[in-house]
Amino acid sequence: MAEEIKEKPARKKFQMPNTYVILFAVIAFIALLTWFVPGGAYELSEGGDAIAGTYHVVESNPQGLWDIFMAPITGMLGGGTVSGAISISLTIMLFGSLLEMMDRTCALKTAIKRITIANQNNMHALIAILVILMAFFGTREGAYEEGIVYFLMFVPVILALGLDTVTAIMIVVLGTQIGCLSSIINPFSTGIASGIAGISPGEGMIPRIAMFVIFTGLVILLICRYADKIKAHPEKSVQFFRREQDLKEFPAADDEDLTLTGRQKGALALFVLTFVFMIVGLTPWTSLNPEWTFFEDFVAWVAATPGLRNVLGTDITAFGNWYFPELSMITLIMVILIGVVMHYDADTIIDTILKGASGLVSTAFVVPLARGIQVVMDNGQITPSILNMCENALASLPPFAFVVVALVCYFLIACLIPSSTGLAAATMGIMGTLSTFAGVDVYIMVIIYLMALGLAKMITPCSIVVMTCTAAAHMSYGDWVKKIAPIVAVLFAACCAFLCVLVML
Repeated sequence: MAEEIKEKPARKKFQMPNTYVILFAVIAFIALLTWFVPGGAYELSEGGDAIAGTYHVVESNPQGLWDIFMAPITGMLGGGTVSGAISISLTIMLFGSLLEMMDRTCALKTAIKRITIANQNNMHALIAILVILMAFFGTREGAYEEGIVYFLMFVPVILALGLDTVTAIMIVVLGTQIGCLSSIINPFSTGIASGIAGISPGEGMIPRIAMFVIFTGLVILLICRYADKIKAHPEKSVQFFRREQDLKEFPAADDEDLTLTGRQKGALALFVLTFVFMIVGLTPWTSLNPEWTFFEDFVAWVAATPGLRNVLGTDITAFGNWYFPELSMITLIMVILIGVVMHYDADTIIDTILKGASGLVSTAFVVPLARGIQVVMDNGQITPSILNMCENALASLPPFAFVVVALVCYFLIACLIPSSTGLAAATMGIMGTLSTFAGVDVYIMVIIYLMALGLAKMITPCSIVVMTCTAAAHMSYGDWVKKIAPIVAVLFAACCAFLCVLVML
């Protein structure tokens, strides 16, 4: 009797862990490093910045299981050198409420459909406009955590054009971070780093303007090439298996009637006004020009006027000083106003707020996990030790080698500390001094810092914009790395070439 042939079980294909597993694994890995990397510290200036040449070993503080599990909690609530992520998470959830309200009105879907039809034969122009818009936000005020908001706005348009969610993520992540990479006038990165390095933020502005034009154009080209491939062969998208689900989750208007009612126009106007408030509120007017004090003067006038003070309050935050608490407030106000304009009753408005917020809870939880990585690094006191390794590696290099190795070192540090202010405070006092010793202009070191920060936030799992956008798109982090790594490599090479030109000038 013939023996039965037993079929071999199919090999299980490796599946990349989800976003939360990856971030928690990174926290655990950093905690493990604290057992082997010696603790260290730098002496600090009066402004709290590290001083070159003052590194010394301190008693290590290895992080255990308690610290690992407390890290995301501290990341959410804040503590020590890390600010809490709860305000960011709340803004993300309330923006979910805003999108849910706009979905109920059908105003946004109808408007998106009209935009899609208008640009259906001009896909490249639409991508270019969106990338330039994102780059402008990045270079002006360091758009980063709020990238998820832009992704959720753009993705229905991108899908309706026959593209995929990866294209939308690229537009937001590459767009905002190429703006951060050049940061022509960003006071949170260029301003702080230049101040620590002892130079004016105006030094190096011409090269940064050139960077903005060159690198934004390069990113537009790279995204358009990817979009052309997906348009011609949708099955080549790593997210193709979710195509139908994505169209249902991020829909444009389905009907052919693209007429907006008066109420829908009012709702759409309030939706647009929300972003106007965000942009004006986040722009640091007095940092850009100390004489632009209109908003501070207006708030002071309100506080001094009895009638207005009683109605509006005395603790109003002036435009230019807004952050996520104010963004949450204006978003909630606009959700309520849109409901009122549409004549919805109170129960409907509340139900919409809760439903929309619940839909983005999973995305909102990414932020404190990402912050938890920095919590473990700082508590384990290994950040100065890692920085000292870079300091030693750069000490005796000639200018051309110095700028390239400095970019590599800065990139590695930025992958762990993707915070413009945190990275500048921890490193610029040291790196600026090293650049002087190497015969490299200090403004070039500021540019290296900007380049590394922008590149790192395109790919590191510590990047909030990467992890929130990929989570919202249901894309694995591993798939994102596969797609973005070649692009980051091209941009990295372009950065090295640009730096070498600067050194020669």
